Parts: sequence; structure tokens; C-alpha cells
Amino acid sequence: TKRLRTFVTIVQSVLIVIMMILVTSMIFQINSLQGTARVINYAGIVRGATQREVKLEIVGQKNDDLIVYLDEILDGLKNESRKYNLVRLEDEVYQADLDKQMQYWQKLKDEIYRVREYGYEATDIVEVSENYFRMADETVSAAELYSESIATIIRYLEIGTAVDITILILIMLFRSLEAVRIRHRNSQLEQKAFIDQHTGLPNKGRCEEFFINAELMQKPIGCIVFDLNNLKVVTTTSDEYAT
Repeated sequence: TKRLRTFVTIVQSVLIVIMMILVTSMIFQINSLQGTARVINYAGIVRGATQREVKLEIVGQKNDDLIVYLDEILDGLKNESRKYNLVRLEDEVYQADLDKQMQYWQKLKDEIYRVREYGYEATDIVEVSENYFRMADETVSAAELYSESIATIIRYLEIGTAVDITILILIMLFRSLEAVRIRHRNSQLEQKAFIDQHTGLPNKGRCEEFFINAELMQKPIGCIVFDLNNLKVVTTTSDEYAT
């Protein structure tokens, strides 16, 4: 039983450490997921805003502010941005798709400047913008897949935490039952130590404990001491008849 209690204590300590690690990891992943959601949102904004810029240029409406805005967003998606509260996603597929998109954005901007100079009929801006839209869509999809992977990790961490807490609760119940059993055993030992087994009355040890109790001795108290001959023989004989 002593070995069992030691083992349970060790397991409980290990489970507490594991739970702390799981909760810390979960908090970290949740923060990452929040940043990922914002990246997905802005990657989608880039996809739509670029198409709007192309349409404006085709009808002869120049919008350099929108081009600057798209440059800033793309740079923020790549390298983080405090202005737009963007984080860098550490995912190889997403980063590779984003690099291709940014390179093609330079080509699309060149076509926009050619439209301003020669008119859209003399350029390939429609085809280039369609290719760019497809690349932007791939970047958004990569960010979404990365977000889903983080969500899956969080679910596993939640399951692990739930299992850990369940085991800890079971251990706490076990220790509570063990404490009740120990208290019951101590009560039995106390009875054996201070109660006479034959008569059920307090024995000499219990009386001495009573007399040294300062709180009880503050009041007047009397004590009668007498001796019964052969009491042990009588009680032993009574026990034999009882059995």
C-alpha cells in the first residue's frame, strides 16, 4: 500500500506537469490561429482588390493609392506588419505560393503601367490578371490549410487535456477514499488503544489522557478508583459463553 501511494503521488505530479504543458501549448496555438485568421482575411482582400484595380485601369481610372495599399499588404503577409496587425505564417507551402504571387504581382503592375500608356487592348492585362487571381487563390487556400492544421492540433490538445484532467480527478477520488479508509483505521486503532475490549469501557490509558486535559480539569471533577478481583476471569468466561 505504501508503494501504491508513492506511485499514485508520482503519477499525479507527472499529470500536473503534462497538463501545464498542454494548456501552455494550447494557448500558443490559439494565438497562432487568431493571427492566421487575419492573414487569410487579408490574403482574400488582396485577391479581390487586385481585380478591382485591374477593372479601374481598364476603364481609364488610375488608382496609385490602391497599388501602394496592395504592396503594403503583400509585404505584411510576407514579413509581418504592425500597421495591419499581420503575422508571418511559418508554412512552406504558403510561403512558396506567396512568393510566386508577389513575383507575378510585379508583372501585373507592369501591365497596368502599359495600359496607362497604350490602352488595355494593346496589353495582356486580362490574361495576366486571371493568372494572378488563380495564384492569389492558391495562396489563400494554403493559408486555410495551415489554419486547419492548427485547429486540428488544438483539438488534440483539448482531448489530451480532458483525459489528463479526468485521470487527475480519478486520482483525487482514490486519495479521498484512501483518506477515509485511513481515518477509519485510525479510529479503530484509537478504540483498541483506549477502550477495554472485554467491557467496552475506557481503559487506564484513556483515563490518564482525560485527567491531563487542561480544558476538562478547569471544572471540579471527582474520580473513584476501585479494584475488582478476578475481573479478567469473569470477562474471559463471558466472552466464551458469548461465542
